[in-house]
Amino acid sequence: MMRKFAWFITFVLLLCGGSLAAQDMRTVRGMVAAPDGHAIPNATLKADGVDTPFKANRVGQFEIKVPFSCQKLTAYVDGYSPLTLDVVAGFLLFKMKPVSQSEEAAAGIAASGAAATQAGATASQARAGSAAAQGPATAQDQAEREALAKAKAEREQAEREKAEAKAKARQRSDAEKGKQMAERRKNTFAKKGLAQQVELSYAYQLYPGEIVYANSGSRPYTALHPLQLTYAIGWRFNPLFTLTGGVGCLFNIQSLERTGDRYESELYGNNTPRRFDVPVFVNARFHFLQSAVQPYVSLTGGIYALSLAPLADLGVGAYFHLNGKLSLSLAVSARNTPWPLFTATGFEGYPFRIVPAVTAGIQF
Repeated sequence: MMRKFAWFITFVLLLCGGSLAAQDMRTVRGMVAAPDGHAIPNATLKADGVDTPFKANRVGQFEIKVPFSCQKLTAYVDGYSPLTLDVVAGFLLFKMKPVSQSEEAAAGIAASGAAATQAGATASQARAGSAAAQGPATAQDQAEREALAKAKAEREQAEREKAEAKAKARQRSDAEKGKQMAERRKNTFAKKGLAQQVELSYAYQLYPGEIVYANSGSRPYTALHPLQLTYAIGWRFNPLFTLTGGVGCLFNIQSLERTGDRYESELYGNNTPRRFDVPVFVNARFHFLQSAVQPYVSLTGGIYALSLAPLADLGVGAYFHLNGKLSLSLAVSARNTPWPLFTATGFEGYPFRIVPAVTAGIQF
C-alpha cells in the first residue's frame, strides 16, 4: 500500500513539474523584412538568455518559443545591421537597414558564429521543445540552397560554353575571311598572265580656237568632242607592269557654229570630211600598291589609221578590283586627237591638238 502511494506522489510531482516548465515558455511570432517591406528569407534570430539561435523560414516569418525571462530578440542578416526588439505580446516586425561593406563583413562573421553555435547546440534546442519545428525547416532550407547553388553553377557553365562556342565561331569566320582575302589577292595580283581591257573615253577641248574655211574665211570654235572605244590585249609581266596592244574606233561628235542668227554644222571641206577614225596603239601601264584600289600611270602611242594623225596619250588612273582578275578602271589623260586644220587655201593636215579625256574601262 505504501509503495503504491509513493508511485502516485511521484507521478503528481512529475506532472506538476512539466506543467510548470511549460508555463515558463512563451511563443514569439514575427517577420524579418527589408526597408521596402519585402521579406528577407532565412534570417538568424538570437533570443536574450538563450544559447541556441533560431532561423526564420524562406518567406521571412518565424515562430519560436522563449523563456518568459527573455526580454530581447535580435535579428541578423548578411548585408544589414543587426536589429534588436523588445519581446512583447503580439507580432514582431524586424525592418532591417543596409550596412557598409565593413559592417557587412562584421555581420557576416557574427552570422557565421551564430550558425556554428546553432550546429553545436542542437541537443539544447531539442530540450527546449523546438527541435520538431526547426529541424525539418533547416533541412529544407539547406536543400533549397543547394538546389539554387546547383542551378546557378549549371547556368554559369552554360553561359561559359555559349561564350566559348561564339568565340570559336568568330575565329573560324575570321580565318575563313582571311583565307578568302588571301586567295582573292593571289588571283588579283598574279605575277604574270594574259591581260585584256575594254575602255570608253570622252574628250573635250576646253580652250578656244578658230578654223579657216576655204569658202567662208575664218570662224571661231570652242569645242571638240572625240568619243573613243578601244579593245586591247597583252601580257601582265608582274604585279607592277602590263603591256598591251589594241585597236578601236573614234568618232568626233559634230559641233555647231553660230553664223549670224542661225547655227550651222562645221564642215571639214572636200578634202578630208572624216569624223570617223581607227586608232591603232600600244599601251604600257605601271602599277603601284597591291591593294583593292591600285593606282597606275598609263602611256599610249600609235596612229589614227584613216587620217594618219599621230596618237599620243599620257594619263593617270586607278584599278578597282572586284573579284578574281576582274577590275574596273578610271583614268584622266591628255590626248592628241585628229582634228583637221584648214587655211584660206584649203586643208593643211592634222596637227597636234591636245585635249583632256576621261576614260572608264574593264580589265579581265
